[in-house]
Amino acid sequence: MFSAMTKRNAEKEPLLQLDGVGKSFGHNTVLNGIDFDVRPGEIHALCGENGAGKSTCLGLLYGLHQPSTGRILCNGNETRIESTSRAQSLGIGCVFQELSLAGALNVAENIYAGRAPTRFGVVDWPELRRRATALLAEFGLDIDVSRPVDRLPISSRQIVEIAKALSLNSRVLLLDEPTSALAPDEVDALFEILRALTRKGIGIVYVSHHMAEIFRIADRITVLRDGRCISTMAASETSKEQVVAEMIGAAHPGDVSRAGYVGGKEVLRVSNLTNPGDFEDISFTVDAGEIVGMAGLMGARRSEIVRSIVGLGRVTSGKILFHGANVTFASLRRAMRAGVGFVPEERKTEGLFLEQSLSDNLIAASLSEHSTAGLMRAKSIKRAAQTAVEAFSVKTNGVSENVGDLSGGNQQKIMLAKWLKRAPALLIVEEPTKGVDVGAKFQIHTELLRCAAEGMAILVVSSDFPEMVSLCTRILVVHEGRLMGDLDAAEATEDTLLQMAAGTVRPTTRPCHTNQSGIA
Repeated sequence: MFSAMTKRNAEKEPLLQLDGVGKSFGHNTVLNGIDFDVRPGEIHALCGENGAGKSTCLGLLYGLHQPSTGRILCNGNETRIESTSRAQSLGIGCVFQELSLAGALNVAENIYAGRAPTRFGVVDWPELRRRATALLAEFGLDIDVSRPVDRLPISSRQIVEIAKALSLNSRVLLLDEPTSALAPDEVDALFEILRALTRKGIGIVYVSHHMAEIFRIADRITVLRDGRCISTMAASETSKEQVVAEMIGAAHPGDVSRAGYVGGKEVLRVSNLTNPGDFEDISFTVDAGEIVGMAGLMGARRSEIVRSIVGLGRVTSGKILFHGANVTFASLRRAMRAGVGFVPEERKTEGLFLEQSLSDNLIAASLSEHSTAGLMRAKSIKRAAQTAVEAFSVKTNGVSENVGDLSGGNQQKIMLAKWLKRAPALLIVEEPTKGVDVGAKFQIHTELLRCAAEGMAILVVSSDFPEMVSLCTRILVVHEGRLMGDLDAAEATEDTLLQMAAGTVRPTTRPCHTNQSGIA
């Protein structure tokens, strides 16, 4: 299907093009001689490891940066895109991974922010709602445009962001990790919308680390590595293995494989945990040396469950036993003192201090190890930071660089390294590989497996079902705040997990893990 589309599109004039473009920030060259274009009615995927230059390319196309060398062409004409407003006037829309919607405003207000229709000098609210409803209806979407955005699920917010870009009559749509927060069924719905857009002649630049998605949706694939263009191929003429090898400059690292888990002492036991309206009757265990996954679709309340364990959420009934002792953590700080680590999903708002250095972030959860009589030991901090950077292959100009200047994948590595530095008895991780490339994903999985082999108990919350199957020993499936089952990962399939997560299949196996002592 896409091969034929690619051949037809190859005959069309590019809507937008980078021609021999280079970009430097000071003495740091991040792009070198990039040739890239997107044509009407095609989806052109831009692939590369974190730091390869993908975000910089999007920034150039959307007016966030200016090229140091080379030129940008729009509809065949050399063009200067000096601002985002200029890009929008040229018919270029962009949806970044970090959504830019105003949560307190409703859907219609967000779509037409700053451009609401007026009547006699005041906003024409009926016309605003009519326009927003009509725009969404073009793609078969029935969303209440009067509803505040912060009350929408993440998937709907993503659609609102796309609709906002299209309201500007965009002919080119730039998408940066559009499925990073979506469940599998929501990805399918998004892809239907993207295909509808291409049928209207819109060209889409698609940035993603998910190879399976790219080969489902893309017509062409361009691979960047270290700021250079490695290849541009029709998706039908290449393979996942070839693309990954070009991205990392080596053979595909493959998926991690679990060593045979023999079982350890119980570290965490959750019994009948309940907070009405969020979750009910949640029971499970996590043993030393075990990686337990918690799977579910968006809105399953997985985050509410794990946050209640570490003192970040309410619990009205039930018990939490940690090393056999009944505990109730009043705060995350108390959980940390007891030997619990927690890596949140939102690295920018909850997990990192973006305006502070790598070294400051890496020792933030273990300050006492690097201080004497209340004074911080600079050499100890630097040594610990350099060790973590080397262990995770973080791409940085040095441990004094601000974390906010790193790529998303490298930020994710720093956040995980910060908590592993504490060597907690129990580590709870939300979406450990969200927005990271295949190389970083392999490193993170390998590090989690190493920690488990050394006796750490790990609970992983993830929307990535293939990740669950390859990484975990057991998988808990949650649907609307209820535990649907506890499966051995070796026997689980993505289809089974999806059906259980959707609430359509309930397993015939016991609903909760039984440890070696036989205690339910």
